[in-house]
Amino acid sequence: MKGPPRISGVTLLAAAIVVLLPALAWLQYSWLDQIADADRERRARTLQTAASQLAQDFDGEVGKAVLALQIDPSTAERRDWPSFAEKYQLWAETAATPRMVKAIYFVDAPDPHRGGPPGDAPALRVWNVETQSFEETAWPAELSSVRSRLAGENGTVMDLQFALPLRSGADRGERRDRSVQRMLFPPTHAGDEQTSVVPVIRVIPGQPGGTMPPVPPDVKLLGFTVVRLDLAALGSDVLPRLVRRHLYDNAGATDFLVAVVSRDNPSHVIFESEPGAASAVGASPDETVWLLGPRMGPFAFMTRGDGRSGGGRVTVSREVVNDHPPPPAPRPVTADKVVVNVIEARRNDNLVAMPGGGTREGHWRLLAKHRAGSLEAAVAAARTRNFALSSGILALLAGAIGLIVVSARRADRLARQQLEFVAAVSHELRTPVSVIGAAAGNLADGVVDEHDRVRRYGATIQTEARRLAETVERVLQLAGIAAGRAAASPSLVPGHLLINDAVTAVRHDTEAAGVTIERHIPDALPSVEGDAMALRSALQNLIGNAVKYSGAARWVRISAQADGRTLRIAIEDRGLGIDAADRKHIFEPFFRGREAQSRQIQGSGLGLHLVQRIVQAHGGTVSVHSEPGKGSTFILVLPTAATTPSGAGAHNESPIPARP
Repeated sequence: MKGPPRISGVTLLAAAIVVLLPALAWLQYSWLDQIADADRERRARTLQTAASQLAQDFDGEVGKAVLALQIDPSTAERRDWPSFAEKYQLWAETAATPRMVKAIYFVDAPDPHRGGPPGDAPALRVWNVETQSFEETAWPAELSSVRSRLAGENGTVMDLQFALPLRSGADRGERRDRSVQRMLFPPTHAGDEQTSVVPVIRVIPGQPGGTMPPVPPDVKLLGFTVVRLDLAALGSDVLPRLVRRHLYDNAGATDFLVAVVSRDNPSHVIFESEPGAASAVGASPDETVWLLGPRMGPFAFMTRGDGRSGGGRVTVSREVVNDHPPPPAPRPVTADKVVVNVIEARRNDNLVAMPGGGTREGHWRLLAKHRAGSLEAAVAAARTRNFALSSGILALLAGAIGLIVVSARRADRLARQQLEFVAAVSHELRTPVSVIGAAAGNLADGVVDEHDRVRRYGATIQTEARRLAETVERVLQLAGIAAGRAAASPSLVPGHLLINDAVTAVRHDTEAAGVTIERHIPDALPSVEGDAMALRSALQNLIGNAVKYSGAARWVRISAQADGRTLRIAIEDRGLGIDAADRKHIFEPFFRGREAQSRQIQGSGLGLHLVQRIVQAHGGTVSVHSEPGKGSTFILVLPTAATTPSGAGAHNESPIPARP
């Protein structure tokens, strides 16, 4: 009784991996989603940080130039232009791009006592590098907007309101609180995207007296510093340098298209990282930052009070700590035609922030967009690549496991076939050896002394010896084919001699089986080039199988024909036939059909495998057509040699050597 089939370890491993692969695929899909989300956030954060730093550096570089070129109140009041020349020379020597400043102007302060129509513009002076001085000039058309804003309505530029500190009482001594309590800046700029306007103000604090109201400070507007920027230098030098610093890698490559356009006129392109970048980025940028806008830093841009967005007053006041009711508030003292500029406004050593009401938009917009179309598209493309890569790895793993399983099953099958081969060869060797031994023993012991019986014993020994030699030869041929020696000694082999010699070699088996061989072999068959003994062995195997499996019909037909390029040999029988399931495997080594095993037909399962390997080594093919119970036809096709047909007296044809 057979026990349950044994399951190999490789099969168990393959089954486990087949179960794990879907789980791995699901985990991979989930992990890729998480990785894609993290990658998206990282890319967006990196781009935002780089763009913000770029904007900060750009505004800082422009702001440093504007701040460095401000005219000091003492210089403006005394017209000490040599002092400004030294200041200008120092900036020009230390600035990264001195040509970013196109021109420097000084606007005289409006004179409230001067006659003239309202809105009349003050005098304008331009800095002359050659003469090292500000020279009076006419207002150019490019400063028309600045001129109209500085003139204002009714000649008023900005209002300034002061409230002086109050004494806190005798218990507080003479200490006074002069800290800035609140500063309000209106949002409207006096300049434009190419012009910075900063007032020059002299403020002398008033000396508070012992009685109210206190003395207001002496505030005097001396004029305005107007710095005109060069857009060409900013777009061709400053912006490219900062974009390369913040958005390019060390190899000089970037994943982003970058453009800088005007806020009011987006079609006005100041800078683009490559031709066409502005049009590609403008529709839906991944990141937008403002340039040339109000930004907290070491200075604040000048703003103009015109009654809009919270008014135009700067209030300085303090809270009074006193047990007594506070005195009436002092009457605000206002000064017309005053512009206030705060440079590095601080309270308790900290920068004073702008309260609400001011816009954070700048004059320019920096736009950045990923080359893939968007950050989402870039992340999706990376996710697709990662998914394809990981899926490919899983597919390779599955394929490798499949190959391992197939190889293991094939190795197991080959092992079984080799065991069967050993058993068959042992049987093939044992039977003739036993017969030879028994016959030789009888002859040696004198059991057989009649002449006819001695001849029969001798014939039996001869037959079994030939059978033993054939078995050994097939084993040697298999070893030679495995070593690549299927056609070791090529020569020209006449076609008709090849077939006739193979038929002669199986004559003993044919006669013993009582099989009739019908031959249709023309005399003028072409020669083939190859190993004569190997080819004869292949053909002999086919004829021997036809005789062995001829069944009750006891009939075999051999036919041959040539078409000029190939020699076609057919071996046909009307015997057992081969079923479809066995036909797929008959050329495999050690394979024996079920019919052969059930009828206990002797054989090792090597014959047809040797035939196929020998024929393929000679550039030919072998095929089979068979129906169970009706017989089989094996067709051998070999390429012919470029010689005259056999039988025509060709001198280069060689006879087939006899079997040793």
